[in-house]
Amino acid sequence: MKYKILIHAPILSSPGGKQNYFAALRSKFQHEVHFFFYGAKGKKERFFTVPIRLIRDYWKFYWELKKNNYDLVHLNPSLNPKSFFRDSIFAFLGYLAGTKMIVFWRGWRWDFEKKYVGKIVPFFRMTYGRATAMICLANDFARRLREYGYKNPVYLETTVVEDAIINGEFPDGSLEQQTKDITLLFLSRVEKAKGIYETIDSFQNLLERHENIKLHIAGTGKELVNVKAYVTQKNIPNVSFLGWVDGHQKAEALSNSDIFVLASYTEGMPNCILEAMAMGKAIVTTEVGGLKDFFEHEKMGLNVKIKDSNDLEQKLEKLLLKPSLIEQMGAFNRSYARELFAATVVCERLENIYEATIKGADYKHSYPVHQ
Repeated sequence: MKYKILIHAPILSSPGGKQNYFAALRSKFQHEVHFFFYGAKGKKERFFTVPIRLIRDYWKFYWELKKNNYDLVHLNPSLNPKSFFRDSIFAFLGYLAGTKMIVFWRGWRWDFEKKYVGKIVPFFRMTYGRATAMICLANDFARRLREYGYKNPVYLETTVVEDAIINGEFPDGSLEQQTKDITLLFLSRVEKAKGIYETIDSFQNLLERHENIKLHIAGTGKELVNVKAYVTQKNIPNVSFLGWVDGHQKAEALSNSDIFVLASYTEGMPNCILEAMAMGKAIVTTEVGGLKDFFEHEKMGLNVKIKDSNDLEQKLEKLLLKPSLIEQMGAFNRSYARELFAATVVCERLENIYEATIKGADYKHSYPVHQ
């Protein structure tokens, strides 16, 4: 039996983790899946028009649910100031419309959670707490939801690796097939909280001992202009800015790298790390969000301390001094990621959750995590 499901999401042609996730899954769904796209939809908005557009979105969403008899609505909030309060209204409207509802927590800012959300638990229960089931990207997030008093099923899930990465005609990244140069890749939003400055500082220090390394920075973000100025001011060679990459461009950037670096301060579960693993890259990252539920230090890559460029430098040097370790980690990651994070596999798990939620059952599933 095919169920009718409405997914609440930003327009998929815009950059972002939610957009990448559903763009990768859209053609894989077996059920009848529709999208309700909220937000500016890529258009520039004046400050005074935002409340008007929000009210219009709320109105359209409610009547979409009332008129079309969906079996399930799927919301995708993040635990940050903008998304939490905006999407709480959508959650309450889903409850008023009488539609079964899944809430998939895509991001989780602990500073916001501790300062605000923990103090307004009644509001949480009145809005998001009405959900029939929830999904999150880390065990830590799931435990916190239980502490709020949420008693319905909570599922642990992952983000996804795009077909362009899995099926593209790109080399595995073997150092034996490449030049003697070793390329580090940062691919994410260019923001301070992603550890971009620690990455650049450690790279600069490593250049004094390893002339054969390069740093590629892919992505856009509010800090990009400042980061470019920082590299220029410090006169750091061998740094290239690739801009925003997607699809085959992203796969090519990954293929042309050897070590993937993301020294982020906080995460849900970054798509970029799963994609780098699927392309056979050794990973150097922090132990945050859903990463610490499955990431195996010294097997998939190396964990580094948050906001510590010295530790990052030391961990990167460990790999630079032993290229065979890069190869070994990359080979393991490629097999692991393609088995668990491919779009077809992720979509099947998600639709199993949909079916269980609609039927009122508790779907027993998981991917390998450290308990």
